Amino acid sequence: MNTAQAINGELKVGDWVIAAPSDEYAYLIGVVTAIDKLGTPEHNATDNDTDDVHVDFYAFDYPPERIKEIEELFSDLFDEPKEFDDLPLGDTIMAPDDLIRITELGETEINRMGSLLADCEAFCSFYPGKSNAENHAKLMERLEQNLMQYHDGIMALDKRGIIEQAGEIHAVSDAYSYMTSQHDFSDDELNFYLQFKNPLEIVANEWEESNSKIGDLIAVMEYIGESQDDYLMDYPLIGDTEEPAPESPAHTEATEAKPADKTAAKPKTSIEDRLRAAQEKVDTQTGNGAPGKHEKKRSSPVAE
Repeated sequence: MNTAQAINGELKVGDWVIAAPSDEYAYLIGVVTAIDKLGTPEHNATDNDTDDVHVDFYAFDYPPERIKEIEELFSDLFDEPKEFDDLPLGDTIMAPDDLIRITELGETEINRMGSLLADCEAFCSFYPGKSNAENHAKLMERLEQNLMQYHDGIMALDKRGIIEQAGEIHAVSDAYSYMTSQHDFSDDELNFYLQFKNPLEIVANEWEESNSKIGDLIAVMEYIGESQDDYLMDYPLIGDTEEPAPESPAHTEATEAKPADKTAAKPKTSIEDRLRAAQEKVDTQTGNGAPGKHEKKRSSPVAE
């Protein structure tokens, strides 16, 4: 059976889909009836540069109010009045990256979204359009690498060291969960976070340090977005070498002249350095100050 890659997973014949907000058929719900792979004789009938996914948008039983909205949408699209039954919706050829797969949502949820445009729009807002899908995938992969490398650093600590880092562990877990499954990244945000070796560290640090002042991770992400220049100076970037370049006098003066606030009060401390400091503190308290297995340099918890 042929398959194709939609915005959020693999498509096959029989799957229910929603047309993505970026497409002219935005928010229509239908079922996949056929997939013609690029380069096959079936596909050669079109000039498309992706797989052809055939969707029956008539398969969904729209209520009267949604039918009226769809008629208005296509009347504007064709610049003339259109009736629902006369629209080209029975066998619509779609690009796979214009589709969001919704089969697993179940009949009740699919029916609710098909009946209420606002619910459909809210659901689709969590998925990037094809304009930023590639960057979104890159960021998700880097966040996963960041988390795995952070876990490696935690596992190198002894029990007391892990206890010392309980707050940070919680912050990292919260930040990862929110960034990978709840936050709707804009193009600008994707471009910003992809500059860093460890974007997870930025949000986790800010969440741990500021959650007494900033009530939720939505506000934390907004705060970071408003202070981007500070983070570009404080956290390792993808193109950075191991040894940071010396600061210019102009940069030093600007830093000294900057009013004291939460971001300027002290340099950001990397998660790796904080893990190491926690273990050194535990070793000192237990009389294990001499270099030992916990003094071994761990691999940096960032995605190279």
